[in-house]
Amino acid sequence: MSTKTTALSGGRSSLRDNITRYFSFSAIIILVVVLTATQDNFLGQMNLRNLLRDTAPLMIMSAGMTMVLLFGSIDLSMGAVCSVSNVTYVHLLLYFQDSGMNAAVVNLLAMGISLLFGLASGLALGFIHVKLKVPSFIASLGFMSLWQSVALLITMNPESVPKVLWPAVDWYKIVFGVVGLPLIIALIIILFIHCVTRFTPSGRAIFAIGGNERTARVAGMGVDSTKILVFAINGVLAALAGIFLAANLRSSAPTIGDPFTLKIVAACALGGTSLAGGKGSELGTILGVFTVSIIENGMNFIGVNAYYQNIVFGIFVLAAIALTVDRSIRGQIVK
Repeated sequence: MSTKTTALSGGRSSLRDNITRYFSFSAIIILVVVLTATQDNFLGQMNLRNLLRDTAPLMIMSAGMTMVLLFGSIDLSMGAVCSVSNVTYVHLLLYFQDSGMNAAVVNLLAMGISLLFGLASGLALGFIHVKLKVPSFIASLGFMSLWQSVALLITMNPESVPKVLWPAVDWYKIVFGVVGLPLIIALIIILFIHCVTRFTPSGRAIFAIGGNERTARVAGMGVDSTKILVFAINGVLAALAGIFLAANLRSSAPTIGDPFTLKIVAACALGGTSLAGGKGSELGTILGVFTVSIIENGMNFIGVNAYYQNIVFGIFVLAAIALTVDRSIRGQIVK
């Protein structure tokens, strides 16, 4: 009887894994076919170029979130970190430009300081989570509120990049056919992280921590240092996404990163990354990101209200989590 039960359980698990593995890929094909059939210009060069360019910030942040989710934690502050980096970058461009410095130097200084902020925010979150034993959900929720306020304190109104500094951000507009430079950079980052997590001892430690943290500690793995490092990388990637958004729009907004929190979780979940840790892939996240981007682009193309778009993303998150959760383990929590 127990053998039969085990077989049935294994069969259900295998079926769920197969559904999860091909869910995003199938969803992308179905969405493209439906939208192409109903919208004449959906596959037009202009829309494809915009779709692929706008995907880059989400892909960068989802790459970082995937690593965090792999060891069973979560970072809800990524959108707020993105917002602070976004307004900081443009604010510093304006500040340094008034000092009469060279545009290229101004750009590098503003970018460097913004990335340093992302690094500091990630280190702070990782330290509080690891050393003070505060659950990542609670800690990142507190940091989300903190950074949202900081972004508004820096500037309550959008700031535009002056025309004289446009050459400093025009790299974002470089395209090769329909594929833009931002997407190429994002893919290089996510593929590099994939190689690190799959083929290095530190990367394998992330999966081990997500599978069973106590066993990982007994095995002598640097659990605490690995977690802090991943949160730090995650913060840098969120800050980089803020710079990407500023370069794309040639302006900043103190709430620009807020909508990304749900999209990031949706992309990771749709890509097969389990919120309980120990299971997922950066390559799967790429499919999840494109699924979210096509859904958003399609709804914008059709003219769906933004509030209804959030409802759709929420439903997709719930469906994806339902598919990836392992029901054989009781008492799962986000650490």
